[in-house]
Amino acid sequence: MSSSFDRLIDGMIEALRSHVIPKSADDFARGQLFSVIFALNGLKLNADWKPGPLLEQVRVQDSAFSAIRQMAHNMDHPDIPATPRANEGIVDPAHIEALRDEGDRKLGELLFWATSEHARAADPVASNEVARLLRRLMCEQLKVEIGTTPRSMLHQIATGEESVVRKG
Repeated sequence: MSSSFDRLIDGMIEALRSHVIPKSADDFARGQLFSVIFALNGLKLNADWKPGPLLEQVRVQDSAFSAIRQMAHNMDHPDIPATPRANEGIVDPAHIEALRDEGDRKLGELLFWATSEHARAADPVASNEVARLLRRLMCEQLKVEIGTTPRSMLHQIATGEESVVRKG
């Protein structure tokens, strides 16, 4: 279903780009067409039945939980969830999103703890490593998020020139 949905959206976008936009001389109409393409790209990347990006974020969180468990094993830290929290059999995006959001909350608690005076006093090396790991995790999660966000079409809107389209 996801593959055919992607082809359907790609076909609509291609039709707009190759047949409709070139024949539109009105700047306002062209802007509206580019907005439709942007919306279609967003729909394609974030369709509810595509749990892949959410699962990827949960996997990144789980690897961080495992690493933190090892780094801070002798320290008095907030609860760390057992991993893995999700498997490939989970297909409900709402459930995966809830896991991701709960993971974000737990990771925030762990970052708050790792940067606290209590954690630094207990083991400054481990607390610094945990904080560094969590900051790297935030970058990894942003990469996943950016990968599922459609590119801005401002260049195309302003100039009418095609830019290189990133494949998801």
